[in-house]
Amino acid sequence: MTLKKHTDNARAFTFRHEFETVDHANVTSTAILGYMVGTYEQPTIDITISKNEANNAYTMLIDYVSDSNLSEPFNRVCDSFEGYSKGCSEA
Repeated sequence: MTLKKHTDNARAFTFRHEFETVDHANVTSTAILGYMVGTYEQPTIDITISKNEANNAYTMLIDYVSDSNLSEPFNRVCDSFEGYSKGCSEA
């Protein structure tokens, strides 16, 4: 497997997603970090999780550098953990 390299045309992007629990946000951010490490030779990514008091949710904000917008794969990762917080609360 060959890891991708950034070209000279790489740009900065921001991705945002809301979660019900901080655990859900942390698990998903770890999965996204894994995606980036497994995809890029030198991933450039910064993830911040903060509490949004207005709607009692947690916001994951991802700043990253890529040649293309990665919202689609990031949304797929987020969607794959959709039932995470529900499954944890039922245990």
